[in-house]
Amino acid sequence: MFVDLTREDGSTLRAYSALPSRVGADTPSVVLMMHIWGVDQSMRETAHRFAAEGFATVVPDLFARFGAVPDGDATSDHTAFMPFAKQLTSESIDLDTRPAVAWLRERYADSKTAVAGFCMGGTMATYRTVGYTDLYSAAVAWYGLSDDVDPAKVQIPIVASYGADDTGIPVEKVEAFRDKLPVENDFKIYPSAGHAFFDETRARYEPNAAEDSWTRVISFLNKHIAPSP
Repeated sequence: MFVDLTREDGSTLRAYSALPSRVGADTPSVVLMMHIWGVDQSMRETAHRFAAEGFATVVPDLFARFGAVPDGDATSDHTAFMPFAKQLTSESIDLDTRPAVAWLRERYADSKTAVAGFCMGGTMATYRTVGYTDLYSAAVAWYGLSDDVDPAKVQIPIVASYGADDTGIPVEKVEAFRDKLPVENDFKIYPSAGHAFFDETRARYEPNAAEDSWTRVISFLNKHIAPSP
């Protein structure tokens, strides 16, 4: 369901939330960074998949501050969203994602939170592996990688998935980033996949890579942010 989050200045922004059927103070949580199409069907369904695995999930609508934005459910043309994506800054993203963590912690005081994302959102997630340990205890990225992060300075565990046929993120770049990480990580490059291979609403969906990446992500998060049995 959609909820209103409160920014530090008292203004509100829209976000989508999906919660597990059973929760407690230590329920683990995920802030899911949206991809270029906004909080579309894929993001909402992924939030529910996380919730079904026991992770309370919030997807902030980072485009909401810009007013009228195209409906990501109605198009596969990402160019209509580019003008809005280009206006996003690390500062504006923080203003709209810190309230998501606060919203989760108000409900689950002892929660450990992961930051996750796809493509644009994956880049945002990897960016927040340095300097955000007050918010996040793990990171998840699907075909996103931040050029502004020195991998040697990464502070939280990270699980990441890429497609070998993704021309936007060369395999060599992914491997170079991975090889310099000082933290526990799980990186995998799928030989049969390209960009956006996880998104079953798009033409590039690759089910085998998608399901394997999901299994790895859940296993990784259960290890790093889920409470001990």
